[in-house]
Amino acid sequence: MDTARHKTDKPVITSVIVPAYNERQGLPIVLEKLLKITNNNYEVIVIDDGSNDGTSEVAASFPVRIIKHEKNLGKGEAIKTGIKNARGQNIICIDADDTYPVDVIPQMAEYLQSYDVVIGSRFYGRQNIPRFNRLGNYIIRNLIKYIYGFKPFDPLTGLWGVKKQYAEKILPYARYAPDAEMQMKAARMKLRMQDIRINYGARVGDTKLPSVKGGYEHFKLILTLLRWRPDGKVYNQ
Repeated sequence: MDTARHKTDKPVITSVIVPAYNERQGLPIVLEKLLKITNNNYEVIVIDDGSNDGTSEVAASFPVRIIKHEKNLGKGEAIKTGIKNARGQNIICIDADDTYPVDVIPQMAEYLQSYDVVIGSRFYGRQNIPRFNRLGNYIIRNLIKYIYGFKPFDPLTGLWGVKKQYAEKILPYARYAPDAEMQMKAARMKLRMQDIRINYGARVGDTKLPSVKGGYEHFKLILTLLRWRPDGKVYNQ
């Protein structure tokens, strides 16, 4: 289901994708902030990944596009759906739990005029990440930076931007670690990257990411994606 809440004749330059699974608490906060800092050169696409808490109904009160999965497929599929349906030449993805600063999005969109990828690195506010997750993030982050030559600070962030022409080549398949998957692929392609260090906030609502499963998938991807090529033919899930 793709529901467009408004139409405009102006061309869409930047598509902001908001993957959401049972995020009726945080999503309206994020959307309200987004609509205050975007104009008609943006579109906002909410991907409701099989929610059962009324996430789509909450989103429907805002002038955004809504695409709903009939069942929960995972964040990777939600991001992929958003990218495939985006009309803009640039993609920006942000989580629906209000942990990321929405007001940095215009700066990210501006950087995408000169860079292929823009990363919103969680450099400040890391106390809002559970201690166990912080340790796992530290290990995984540095492995990715060392093995893949990833230059920005945070390859695990849920706030990033990429030109659509490249986003279509690095579509994610991972259920729990799609953001890192895309950044490892981007590093393998040697795309031009810009880093923005942001403040990570406290989450609104309950987390949906199981720490152990997420960590396992990250480690698996670090090994698997060494065989990945942009044509995808060598990638084995």
